[in-house]
Amino acid sequence: MTSFTAIAFILLLALWALPLLLGFLSGRAYREGRGRVALGLLLFGVFLGFLTRPRPLGLFFLLLGLLLGYGRLR
Repeated sequence: MTSFTAIAFILLLALWALPLLLGFLSGRAYREGRGRVALGLLLFGVFLGFLTRPRPLGLFFLLLGLLLGYGRLR
């Protein structure tokens, strides 16, 4: 039972991290002039954001990733 709980927790963390990562990559792609790539990443991030429970958390992570990705290039 403990191993199932650990696996479920790791999958939940991955599901929370994917909208953040996709938002970050979408922001970077848009910043570099790749609008179609950014739109595709953003749409898939929104889809995964709606799958994440609780729903506002997934969309918040997507927005946070967008803001981090669109930030100033170093």
